[in-house]
Amino acid sequence: MLLQQNTLIHGFQLIEEEWIEEISSTARVFEHRASGAKLVQLENDDVHQVFTASFKTLPANDTGVAHIVEHTVCCASLHYPLKDTFMELDKGSLNTSLNACTYKDMTMYYCASQNEKDFGNLIEVYLDLIFHPLIHERPYLFKQEGWHYSLETPEEPITYSGIVYNEMNGEYMEPSARLESLIHQNLFPDTCYRYDSGGNPEAIVQLTEAEFLAFYDKFYKPHHGTLFLYGKGDLEARLKQLDGVLKDFAKTDEVFEIPLQKPFKKMKTCHAYYPVARGEEEEEGTKDEALLALSFVVGDIHDVPLRLGFEMLEHMLLKSPASPLYEVLLGQHSIGKSIEEGGYDTGKRQPTFSIVLNGSHKSHQGTFKKRVLKVLERLAKEGMGKDLIDAAFNTITFSLKEGDTPWEAKGVILSEEVQMGVLYDGHPFSHLKYEEALATIEAKMHHGYFEHLIQTCFLDNPHSLCALLEPDEETYQLEEERKEAILAAYKASLSEEALTKLILTNEALEQLQEQPNLQEDLERLPHLSLSDLPNRPKYPQFTTKQEEDVTWQWHNLNTQEIAYIHLLFDTKCVAQEDLTYLGLLGNLLTYVGTKHYSYHALENAINQQTGGLNCSIQAYAACENTHIFHPYLKVSLKVLVNKLQTLPSLLEEITCHTVFGDATKVHELIDLMIYEMERSFKSTPEYRSTRTVYTYCSQAAVYEDYVSGMVYYDFLKDLKTNLLEKGPEAFEQLVKKLEVLYAQVMQKQGLFISVTAPAHEHTHVEACLKTFLEVLPSRKQPAAMYKFTPTLQSEAFSMATGVQAITMGGNFKDLGFSFNGSLYVLNHIVDSTYLWDKVRLQGGAYGAQLTLGRDGNLVFCSYCDPELGATLDAFSGSTPFVQSLELTPKELERCIIGTVGGLTQPLTMEQKSEQVLIYGITQVTQELIEKEWEQVLHTTVEELRSLAPLLEAVCKQKALCVIGSRTKIMEEANRFQHIRSL
Repeated sequence: MLLQQNTLIHGFQLIEEEWIEEISSTARVFEHRASGAKLVQLENDDVHQVFTASFKTLPANDTGVAHIVEHTVCCASLHYPLKDTFMELDKGSLNTSLNACTYKDMTMYYCASQNEKDFGNLIEVYLDLIFHPLIHERPYLFKQEGWHYSLETPEEPITYSGIVYNEMNGEYMEPSARLESLIHQNLFPDTCYRYDSGGNPEAIVQLTEAEFLAFYDKFYKPHHGTLFLYGKGDLEARLKQLDGVLKDFAKTDEVFEIPLQKPFKKMKTCHAYYPVARGEEEEEGTKDEALLALSFVVGDIHDVPLRLGFEMLEHMLLKSPASPLYEVLLGQHSIGKSIEEGGYDTGKRQPTFSIVLNGSHKSHQGTFKKRVLKVLERLAKEGMGKDLIDAAFNTITFSLKEGDTPWEAKGVILSEEVQMGVLYDGHPFSHLKYEEALATIEAKMHHGYFEHLIQTCFLDNPHSLCALLEPDEETYQLEEERKEAILAAYKASLSEEALTKLILTNEALEQLQEQPNLQEDLERLPHLSLSDLPNRPKYPQFTTKQEEDVTWQWHNLNTQEIAYIHLLFDTKCVAQEDLTYLGLLGNLLTYVGTKHYSYHALENAINQQTGGLNCSIQAYAACENTHIFHPYLKVSLKVLVNKLQTLPSLLEEITCHTVFGDATKVHELIDLMIYEMERSFKSTPEYRSTRTVYTYCSQAAVYEDYVSGMVYYDFLKDLKTNLLEKGPEAFEQLVKKLEVLYAQVMQKQGLFISVTAPAHEHTHVEACLKTFLEVLPSRKQPAAMYKFTPTLQSEAFSMATGVQAITMGGNFKDLGFSFNGSLYVLNHIVDSTYLWDKVRLQGGAYGAQLTLGRDGNLVFCSYCDPELGATLDAFSGSTPFVQSLELTPKELERCIIGTVGGLTQPLTMEQKSEQVLIYGITQVTQELIEKEWEQVLHTTVEELRSLAPLLEAVCKQKALCVIGSRTKIMEEANRFQHIRSL
């Protein structure tokens, strides 16, 4: 639809309109004349519509006030005075995104849906939450979402609690979060970027309710915000809807400027500590290591070629194993474990570029700085290398053209790019147009372009920083002691009357959290009806055929001329005692060299010829039985069909000619694997604890434990020790073992190939892959006999943290129960009602969820959880909740709709290719999906109650894994069979 400039529609004046080829969209900018709000619209054929509302929210301290406001705004509003409107909205919606996020200098609220009616409902509720929240009327929201003093009896010590407080408590246990904070404090001492908008736990508890309310009142005005619409929808209806809320607001003259940080005259240095807690069996320096960083303030956020140039430079210097920095920092004379943590950051007015070395030592700080600068000087003088430049250019170009993001709706990502212009007084469309910028870079990239960036933005740039963050056990102890002393002093200062009042305040807060929503308030909330749902579920259409030793699977899809290819090599022949070595083999492929390529050259070839290629070991459990599984070494890649001609030789190198004899590189990679797994215990403990619980009840999970889980982690540590103690002899034995496994696995027998590509490219892709298959041998090999014995356990892993990841579960099929689609509805209800109330609102955890599947695995999990015993009791308490479940017909309908929304989430092209692969291997049929769909739609309250014995049986097993603080774990030591320090 073309509109005339200055057209006025429902209070919105069209300022400009143009077609943007790169995103196939008509882009428009409107201004709401009454309120001054800006609206950016991207109209296209995408039915996956997105709405966002963004506000400049500038922190003036580390209290996390912007973050707490974000949380509380989502709770209740004038027209929707519910206990937690976000969660209630989710129950009856087909939304694909329903969230909010606090950035360094702005807050964004966003929602998305593929259903027009649902999309309008989401916007209606969002607008009321954002512009009419009940944060002034409900003081308890600040306590619940932000922080409060927690006390149940006069005898016990006072503690801090609050969802944001606990979230950031977990965040600050991750060293990289502390390093980022340290860098920003020192690079931007005079601007808002010196502060953590998410909140530092020590500062969060200094925030007052008055300051919290004042922050909202200051920044949440339409004139300070940018609204955004994306997709194929009814523009006039949306403008009318927005005007209905905005017309009551007037423009303001207030402007919030973000000043530029004055450049430094010379590089600064800074030093800080992160906390560790060591177990009794560990020795000093065995695991916790320093982080070193060189950070630079670089360029102009509005310079699009410069932004893309730095994204390519980031790939060349930090993300590619062919990086010149890898050799000097992680090679033969290694001083660390990984350099992938830093990079180019555009999330602020002045972008930064950080080179971060993980797993180092404070004694290496000078060496780190010298080596990095020496490499940068050499690159500026001698050049980057054509292959490395071409690889980076292709990688970034491929990503831009593919346009898909697995973690968020495309429109949300585009809204962020619009904000990069709007937020800093630039043009909203500047970052959406990349073709001209790519052409500019392509014309210059082999003529000193990147070398010039290195010279001017790094070597000649005094606005920079050399940072050291090192581990310190005393820091953890001191922080805990300081917190306990402050709380003890506060308690001592309270009179008996004040103490009683605090206890009563906590009781009142809990009562408010337990209080059900009024039925008339729930009725106000717009929602869909069952008649608005699709008639049947979508099922991807694919074909399978057998040709000699190979199974082919074809999925025809319009993929923008990209072929998504999965090559799955059967690993059933690998003996159980060799599975850990198989895991290592999968991790080494593409990261070590081949017969004709050094590892540098191989990495460049992969990035030049494909949009990404990776290898992994996976066990695909049968669709209805997790004890029957199909193990594979999977090679997954995506490639433009016009580059297919080079693919056969590249695949041949990886699968037939890999060389494992580079001792330096193999040692480096083993160190990196150990380091990354250890980091995951702090960064994603809920993932590690959940995977561990799965091993208690799943043959497939035990297999994956051998190749990528805790068993594999222990194997890597033992292997490292063995290689160090026995030297070249042990390494020769390792190489022989890997070569034998490589020959066993890389062959045609049992090979499964899955391709997602346009139908007209079917013949082309098949011919290419058959050329590759000609070089693969075919050997008939007997399947190994695996003697896995999943055993129910209760384990705890302690580390330096104030919060826990708590996981409990089992397999209900092993206990005699069967799967039914109504379990999906139960999952949704327990998640959005029971766990949300008991574990998040009342317990203070950042998140809690129930996960279950048709294979019978069922797992409860909470994360950033200050509790332990209370949460485990809450998990078990789900049984009486389900036994006494009461839902009105409308409430049940909303829950069914929310369940369907979860089952119909849109997928990227890459995710669609993975889904088809899984369906083909595990025999998930269209009939099965449609059967489950009907079971979901016809779920009754009686049927849901009848599932209580299933939950009870799983909970009674008391199979659990906790990763958290030693203090909390030892308080509940009687619950665990094994306690171990990480």
